[in-house]
Amino acid sequence: MSESKQLPDGTEGLIFREDAQHRSEFFSERADVGRLLEMVTALTGEIAILRARLDTHERLAASGSGFDHARVEAYRAPSDVLAYRMQQDQEMIARVFRAVTEEIDRLASDADVRKVLMEKKA
Repeated sequence: MSESKQLPDGTEGLIFREDAQHRSEFFSERADVGRLLEMVTALTGEIAILRARLDTHERLAASGSGFDHARVEAYRAPSDVLAYRMQQDQEMIARVFRAVTEEIDRLASDADVRKVLMEKKA
C-alpha cells in the first residue's frame, strides 16, 4: 500500500506506489472514498498555490514597490521564503490528511491487517 521514506530534512513521509493499479487497490471496494480523497488532494494543492501567491502579494506590498500581474508573475522567492512556504505546506498537509495518516498508522499496527497484506504480497 505505502512505505515510509526518509525525506531530505530527516523527517519521514509516506510514499505511495507509482503503479496506479496497486495504488487504487485500497479503494477498490470504496470508490466513493477514493474519489473524495482525490478531490481533497486536488483542493489542498490549489490552496497551497493560493497561499504562495498571497505570500508573494504580501511580500511585494511590504517592499513598497507595489504590485501588478507582471510583478507577481516575475517574483522569484529566495530560498528562505521557499523553505518557509514548504514548511507551511507540510503543516497544512499534515492537518488535512491527519485522519488518513492516523488510520494508516492504526492499520499498520494491527497484526491481522499485516497478515493479510503479507498474504497479498506473496
